[in-house]
Amino acid sequence: MSLHPVSILPSLSPDMGRQEWQAPEGLSVAAIVELVLPGLPEKSRRRARVWLVDNQGEMLLPDPDRWRRIYPAAGVRLIIRLVPGQDQLRNVLSIAVSIAALAIGQVWVGPAILGLTGSALLGQIGAGVAAAGLAVAGSFLVNKLIPPSQQSIGNAGSQQQSEKPLFQISGWQNQATPDGVVPSILGKVRVAPVFAAPSYTEIVGDDQYIRALFTFGHGPDQLSDLKIGETPIASFDEVQTEIREGYETDTPVTLYPSQVIEDSLGAELRRDRQRDDAGNIIGTGPITPVARFTASDATQANVIFHFPGGLIYYDGNGNAKSSSVAVRIRQRPATGGAWQTVKTITFSAKKREGFFRQYRWTLPSRGRWEIELARTTHEATEANRSDRVSWLALQSFRPEYPLNFGKPLCLVAMRVKATYQLNSTLDRFNAVAERLLPDWDYLTQTWIVRPTRNPASHFRHVLQGSENAIPEADSALDLEALQDWHDFCRLKGLKYDRDRSFEASTWDALTEIAGAGRAAPRYDGTKWSVVIDRPQELVVAHVNSRNSREFTWRRTYIKPPDAFRVRFLDQTADYQQRERIVRWPGYTGDIDVTEELQLPGKTDPDEIWFEARRRQYEAIYRSDVFTVVQDGAVRTATRGDFVKGSYEVLESTMAALKVTAVRGRLVTLDGYVDMEAGKSYAVRFFVQSGTGDEATFQSVLSSVKTVPGTTDSLLLSSGDLPKSGDLIQFGLAGQESLDLVIAGVQAGEKLTNVLTMLSQAPEIDALTDAEVPPAWNGRAGGDASADIAVPDTPTVSSIETHFDGGGTADGLTVLLVPGGGASAATYTIRHRIDGGGVWTEVTVDAGSGAVVITGYSDGDTVEMERKATSSAGYASDWSSSFTGLVLADPEDRPDPITTGSVTGGTGEAYFTLSTPNDATISDLKLSYSLNSDGSSDTSIVTFTASASSNYGRTETVPAGTWYFFAETLNAGGTPSVAFALGQATIV
Repeated sequence: MSLHPVSILPSLSPDMGRQEWQAPEGLSVAAIVELVLPGLPEKSRRRARVWLVDNQGEMLLPDPDRWRRIYPAAGVRLIIRLVPGQDQLRNVLSIAVSIAALAIGQVWVGPAILGLTGSALLGQIGAGVAAAGLAVAGSFLVNKLIPPSQQSIGNAGSQQQSEKPLFQISGWQNQATPDGVVPSILGKVRVAPVFAAPSYTEIVGDDQYIRALFTFGHGPDQLSDLKIGETPIASFDEVQTEIREGYETDTPVTLYPSQVIEDSLGAELRRDRQRDDAGNIIGTGPITPVARFTASDATQANVIFHFPGGLIYYDGNGNAKSSSVAVRIRQRPATGGAWQTVKTITFSAKKREGFFRQYRWTLPSRGRWEIELARTTHEATEANRSDRVSWLALQSFRPEYPLNFGKPLCLVAMRVKATYQLNSTLDRFNAVAERLLPDWDYLTQTWIVRPTRNPASHFRHVLQGSENAIPEADSALDLEALQDWHDFCRLKGLKYDRDRSFEASTWDALTEIAGAGRAAPRYDGTKWSVVIDRPQELVVAHVNSRNSREFTWRRTYIKPPDAFRVRFLDQTADYQQRERIVRWPGYTGDIDVTEELQLPGKTDPDEIWFEARRRQYEAIYRSDVFTVVQDGAVRTATRGDFVKGSYEVLESTMAALKVTAVRGRLVTLDGYVDMEAGKSYAVRFFVQSGTGDEATFQSVLSSVKTVPGTTDSLLLSSGDLPKSGDLIQFGLAGQESLDLVIAGVQAGEKLTNVLTMLSQAPEIDALTDAEVPPAWNGRAGGDASADIAVPDTPTVSSIETHFDGGGTADGLTVLLVPGGGASAATYTIRHRIDGGGVWTEVTVDAGSGAVVITGYSDGDTVEMERKATSSAGYASDWSSSFTGLVLADPEDRPDPITTGSVTGGTGEAYFTLSTPNDATISDLKLSYSLNSDGSSDTSIVTFTASASSNYGRTETVPAGTWYFFAETLNAGGTPSVAFALGQATIV
């Protein structure tokens, strides 16, 4: 008994969810439908469409009432397509979205809605993807076999707001994300994990500790290189960590064993005395309590006190003594009632620096309580007593474990001493995380759980891992195809490394991961697989003017940018954000116009170069897009397949014809072709090997003997022969067909398919493989030109006598300040005894600001010159000579002024001056000079002055730009060191 082959197409796309059945001969169409679709509701049955297909054509049976009268003949195939109604389609979408919204963690929806989009293939051509204004990196590359990340081409309004930015701009920062997505690390990347529970403060003695619990998300993860900010964690004092990698067998952490809710307050506890309007104390003040509420369901409470100015008292002799302050703690239920005294604590200490204290107790019953703190010690009236106290925080404790998540998580619990190390917070913890996943081992030909960065392993994990609410079985995956793709990624060095701490559907996750491996996800209704964009040798189908219609050809002409700009987390720079500029192939000029290309999951600078350059080659060699319409419900080629195309409108020498007869090696066609002398021709056709289910087809090429002129018969000089009824593609040898790859398939009307095709362009891969990425150092911009800026000569602010360890005057200390211009790296003074001799040079770092000159005696006058030198080695000119006097008795000289300034005006200058607390000061002298060191100065005025006084004076000064100086004088007329007031212009 013969069997009827039956194909069921439950969706809008011929290759989505196809089911193949065999029905016995002799059954009516209605009986066959009932056999393969038992229990189909009448309403749905009337929406089904049935075709009878054989080698003569196809017939639609639109009326279900007549199906019982129609009995297909032997060998006829039945095609059954289920056409959903509008309400049913909307319900399917609603159910899929509702289930996804209830999932915890990564919202990775399965294929429920994929069959409703017209195609389950990535980057459906014309799928309404909005361009982001990018001529190449955006809208143009959408039409490629593996389009770029949707983030790079969607406008701001269309992007998922839940999508995490690809790159972080600021430093590592831990975030609290209540009710947020549970992170998922894929590959290897440095991560600042989210808080798994709120961190809280613990006080031990006077020191503050912080306990925190972080999660890197779904486990298991392998962690390394733990840091706080940029500092390795081992460099901190008193750090305890517990790591749970995220296995089912992990035990609970002990450093954070229960739930703690900390409410930061910072409320100062005061008991001010009563004062009159003049601020005089007139009596003791009342107690002024501060009240706050615990969290609900609390069993214990803890209050933390902060003494910001220490707790200390100094007696009349300046001796430090202990001081005390008392604080009363009371409680009552949150609903109200009488206050209950918990305790009155008296704190005593003799500490000048700030410190902490805490008090923890068990509440009378579990619930929410109001806690009141009040200072009972009166405000201190002595200026020599420090006893301020603040209520820093209120903590509520519950005995339950802080986590309640049904899947194993990678956790890090930490207890760190914050005193003198952290600014009261622990929110910059980070580590390098590597996900442990089943990874294909090509040596043993098995899947092994280990750290992996291969996109194929991540692709499988997305479908089967703990993030997926409904994981797929192995039978739902084309593991052989994934293994082949894994080897492809391994050999090409393709990786995917990303912290997926954001909401995304399964399809979006698969699309991004597959794109990192030059592939696209594919689901045929039974198995998940990928389409790899790589050169192929197996020709799956011939597409020509005889088996398709409505051929269109579109070429996009672009003005390429000078370069692509790619931002990424650089694995060679500890995963800091970097940007790589990839020039357009062949462009060597200045880079003025760039476009941003996003390559999510890429952290290798060399791989960034390869993949960006490959995108550029795609734009160059895949500028043509071809579309055709094919009739019939059954087709052999699908997305990603290599096909040979033949269309006369592209090349006049091409022709697609049917063979009408074969006699020997003479092949007769149903149309005519033209041949020219001196040219070689060939035909391409399929040859069948085997029969039935074992049949295979191979695209072969045979040479044609050139017979100039127009003919409908071809003499094949070598190669296989076609059969009568076969379609052949004729043309110049090597040009009889176009090498194309199917980029998309869409279902059309009346069982038609719209194919979108691109050039296979094997040169894309050949050129990419030949690329040699330039050396990468991660620095922004090119090398700067040498810094030839020269610093100005430094200014002398004061000259003082220098004394050796025994108190003997042996030289001078010259204090210098920058004179302007470029930044100085060093100051140099050359010196000698006044009147002649050999110069001696002394050089110091400019940051020190002081040059010490030794080798002189009391009463010596030292001649000096000075200069400044930049870090690049460029020096100022030497200053003019200036002198300093070595004086053994510094008491003979009065102290210089402490502060002063000068402001220029019209024919005059305004001075502000402050004298030090030196009783020997009797006068002040003002002068001006063309030289910044005060040499050759001219006196302006000398006026009577006294110690610890402020002066403001306006004095007449000649027009010009001058340096101004001030000196104090004692009763004997001895001047102090000159004080440089600065430079001012008099007009």
